[in-house]
Amino acid sequence: MFEGIEGNNRNKNLLSKIIENKNVSHSYIFAGTKGIGKLLFAKEFSKALFCENDKNKPCDICPSCKKFSNNNHPDFYILDAGEESIKNEQIREITQKILEKPTNGDRKIYIINNAENMTIQAQNSLLKTLEEPPEYATIILIVGNENLLLNTIKSRCIKFEFNNLDDNDIIKILKEKYQYDIDLKFIKSINGSMERALKIKENEEIYYKIEKAFTNLQNIDIIDLLKQKDEIFEDKDSTYDILDYVTNTFYLNKQLNCLQLVEEAKDRLKKNCNYDMTIDNFLFAIWEEINGKHNRS
Repeated sequence: MFEGIEGNNRNKNLLSKIIENKNVSHSYIFAGTKGIGKLLFAKEFSKALFCENDKNKPCDICPSCKKFSNNNHPDFYILDAGEESIKNEQIREITQKILEKPTNGDRKIYIINNAENMTIQAQNSLLKTLEEPPEYATIILIVGNENLLLNTIKSRCIKFEFNNLDDNDIIKILKEKYQYDIDLKFIKSINGSMERALKIKENEEIYYKIEKAFTNLQNIDIIDLLKQKDEIFEDKDSTYDILDYVTNTFYLNKQLNCLQLVEEAKDRLKKNCNYDMTIDNFLFAIWEEINGKHNRS
């Protein structure tokens, strides 16, 4: 089971034993760095629980496995709002649906990805279901920062801590599966996340521009920096990943004074502040922080 998913062998064994012993809980937290495979684990675990053949792993041939593989299993649902806040209304919709009995067996499974993005009101709505879940329901919360979850939520879930992938494993996977030799300067900023590695593969040119611009701020004019904005931040769907890479760039270059400015920009975006204005203000702020310090020294 879990063939094709790299790393976290301990969790593979523990989750396999849960299936083997038929000792399934109503609620789990899968915690760890974004992009290290937590959602893949949750899907494979869910598929095995739905499987109609008692083989302790997905058979891939029964009706449930086929429906799951075709993304049309009626008793399986993933809520994934990306980096956006998960609102109370979205959770209330889930908690209402979960009260409906399964249509394809005796189990329903709901996954909430990036669950730390639930608002406090949304978490409180979910808490009611976690306190008294239907006997057929299993909820899996996938989080990158469990500290943002209410303690009352965490206390009602069994937690699995997922480790980052080893750098050598990432290099091997990229080379063997994607025929991609990653530039070693990017490895540390990937932080063990295969998702980040693939984003760099897809947008390598942009990441080289980030590397060049944000490690050379004391030697670049603010106008030139703003001119690069349209290229670096053109894809709004990748903005958070780019800002994460900028964070790592500052960290590796010991420009720790800029880290808070990145977090402030992320926070404004999550609050739906004007996109262009937020990015412009961010670029002004980091340029002034670096050059102000550089000029004073």
